[in-house]
Amino acid sequence: MRPSQVEEIFKRTFPFVAPEALDQLLAISQYRVLSNKEILIRSGQRSRQVFFTLQGMIRGYFINQKGEEKNIFLRPEHTITGAPESLFRNEPTRYNFESILESHLLLFELDAYLDLAQKYPSLYKVYIAGLQENIQTLIGRVEALIDRSPEERYQELIQRSPQFFQKAFHKHIANYLGITPVSLSRIIKRMQSKDFPDS
Repeated sequence: MRPSQVEEIFKRTFPFVAPEALDQLLAISQYRVLSNKEILIRSGQRSRQVFFTLQGMIRGYFINQKGEEKNIFLRPEHTITGAPESLFRNEPTRYNFESILESHLLLFELDAYLDLAQKYPSLYKVYIAGLQENIQTLIGRVEALIDRSPEERYQELIQRSPQFFQKAFHKHIANYLGITPVSLSRIIKRMQSKDFPDS
C-alpha cells in the first residue's frame, strides 16, 4: 500500500483532521503488513501501541481454562484499537491480537500520540471517536449476548457489520456470536431459504 493510499484512507475516515496534524501523525507511525494468523500482540505482553486497521481484520481472543479460544472482538477496516489493559493501566494484556488473512495496519505509540494531540486538537477528536466506537461496539455485543437469540445476533451483526462476512472465517464469526460453526451454518441456510423460498 502506497503512502498516499494510507493518507487517503485516514482522511476519509477522519475528515476533520488538519493536513499538518496528519503529516505529523504519519511521521510517528509505523506501517505494517501482517500475514494470515500472524500475531500482532501476544497474551502476557505489555503494549502501548494503538493500531488503525487500513485493510483486513484483527481478532482479539483469549484462551479459557478449557484451552478453548474465545473471540472477544473482531476489528474491521478503518477502526482503531489496542490492548486495553496496557493502554489504560499499563499492565500485560490477557488477549492475543491476530490477523485474519492479510491485514495492513498503521501503528503508533499512545504516549507519543497524546503528546502530538496537545498541539493538534483534531487528533484528540480521533482518539475520542475511537473510544466511542469501541464502547458502542462492546455495549452492543454485551446486550446481544444477554438478550438476543443466536439468529437475532446473526441478523444484527450482518446488518451492523456486513464486512465481517467478507473478511472473517465463519468459525471466527460463530465464536464471536457465542455459537458453534454448525449452528451458524444452519442459521445462514434458514435465512437464505427465507430470502429465496423457491430456490
